[in-house]
Amino acid sequence: MITKDSKNVFVADDSIFFRTKLSDILVESGHKVRFAKDGREIIAEMKIDPDGIDLLVLDLQMPGIDGFEVLKWLNDNGFRGRFPILVVTAVYEPDQVMDNLKKLGASGLMTKGFTPEQIIFRVNRLLFPDKTSQRIIPERVPVSLPVDFALGEKTQTGFMLNISEGGIFLHTKDEILVGSMLHMRFSLPGAGKIFDVKGIVKWSTNNAEHRTLFGGYGVMFTSLSDTDAAIIKGFVDEEIKKIGADNQ
Repeated sequence: MITKDSKNVFVADDSIFFRTKLSDILVESGHKVRFAKDGREIIAEMKIDPDGIDLLVLDLQMPGIDGFEVLKWLNDNGFRGRFPILVVTAVYEPDQVMDNLKKLGASGLMTKGFTPEQIIFRVNRLLFPDKTSQRIIPERVPVSLPVDFALGEKTQTGFMLNISEGGIFLHTKDEILVGSMLHMRFSLPGAGKIFDVKGIVKWSTNNAEHRTLFGGYGVMFTSLSDTDAAIIKGFVDEEIKKIGADNQ
């Protein structure tokens, strides 16, 4: 969840609450953030430093020049395709505006009712498309679910921040060494069962778990039945559809 490849994210929204919330999430995940409160400020920034933007997070509903008009201006002034644009809205449903936004050059759309895990998932898919298209490991989707895990005789509870067919990202403040074997128990919405699996800790975010929202450990499943693997794959596929990642 925490990247060492920091990018410059430009957040355009008239709500100071939303700008602060999104900034906290993006900065804690390793990115740099700058702001605009309306369409006029976006356009002014583009004229000054268009090369200093790796991703634009654009609100559709802003006073004066709104998000649709900003997209049209970017198209008309040669900025289309210079950087990905993730549109966010609290008003429109995705199926109402997605086709129009794609025609205007938007890379994706999500509502403002996101979780921190969901926004980082969407942002990183746009910032690192090569890692997505050349992915060797299975696709991961963001979740926020409790996980009981045992290391030796000690059982603790952490949180799963994402899951794939191959493993999970485990958020916990407890120190776990890379290479440790964990016995984990968790459930997934709609699965109707408790998964009881083992996994090995393959990587960590070093000491970041003590100071960020996203610190923890990448755990690869080592004991997973074919039935459980199929259920997890079905869950992952459905979550990708729900969050609209296939529209990016």
